[in-house]
Amino acid sequence: MPNVLPSLAAACFAALTLAACGGETPPPPVAPPPPVAPPPPVASATPDAPVAPPPPQTQEEAHRLVILAASCWFGGLWADALGEQDQMKTTGIESRCHDLERHVWGTDDKSHYEQMRAFEQNATADVIAKIDETAKKDGVDGPRREAVVKLSEALAAALRETMEARRAGDRVKRDLTHEPEKLSKDEVDSVLPLRKHAKLEALLKLEAGNLSKEGNALGVLCALDRVEVARGLPKHLKLYAVADAFNLLFGVNAPDVPEDGAKKLVPGTWLRFLTDTASAAGHPVPAKAKTPRERDALAWAGMLEGISDKLKVDDDGIATTTSLSGVVTTVLHRLEAEFKAQQSAEATEHRPAKPKKAQ
Repeated sequence: MPNVLPSLAAACFAALTLAACGGETPPPPVAPPPPVAPPPPVASATPDAPVAPPPPQTQEEAHRLVILAASCWFGGLWADALGEQDQMKTTGIESRCHDLERHVWGTDDKSHYEQMRAFEQNATADVIAKIDETAKKDGVDGPRREAVVKLSEALAAALRETMEARRAGDRVKRDLTHEPEKLSKDEVDSVLPLRKHAKLEALLKLEAGNLSKEGNALGVLCALDRVEVARGLPKHLKLYAVADAFNLLFGVNAPDVPEDGAKKLVPGTWLRFLTDTASAAGHPVPAKAKTPRERDALAWAGMLEGISDKLKVDDDGIATTTSLSGVVTTVLHRLEAEFKAQQSAEATEHRPAKPKKAQ
């Protein structure tokens, strides 16, 4: 019998090996899936780190620049409202103008300063351009940029017109005391600049959104400057200085006056006009005032009180963030004080005499 045990054992071993491995070559191992990235964290409603705020925008810087220009251009009237006198007055005017100069050109320069004070066209244009440029970058003035620029343009034009009237009046006043031989010529030459008022009218009637009341108040201050020009002028020239301004403010009609400024008025013309103005302004001359001197003084005071009334109407529309508000308040008080002082003086003059005690 053949020896079959080794062969059988080999066959059994082979069978067992195949059974253990499933009878096939095992597949290669499968790589594990890549890890899934966690979702980004949801932003918390109250983050731990504060968010940086946007850079701050300027607030009303262009508007403040307009009022700075006004403080320079008004000169003496603005200084008087601030209570400046003598050398302090001169220093204050120069300081405000140099401040404006630095804002516009970045430095003090004599030529720029003189051009700006004289309202030369190139200097005035530079001031207005700087106001426009500032408004473009301003959080408050940007949306009302057109109105801010319109106000600056109207103000510059009206004050230039006023400056020309003041210079004409000053020449006549100088002639009265120092150069009487030049008086007639300067009287004639003064008529045109004294009577110009188109730019004043434009400022008084300016439509500039929420800056309209400020524009009107600045126009009233220009008219008040005309009143100061009239002080000290001969009576026949006072009319040229203020008649058109009073017509704009109070609706009073100016009398016919000669085209020749050297010709005198019909006696009583100025007093009648001033009295009519006081009545139109709401402060008529009392009937008890009989003499021309009394009527003139009371009519003048009534006219000033009427100007004060005009400023009161605009007072609530003037921003308190600039010096214009303080100037208007001071002018109001001064005008009212002058009116009351004149009334008191008149009352004292007409107070009945106390009866004498029996001896």
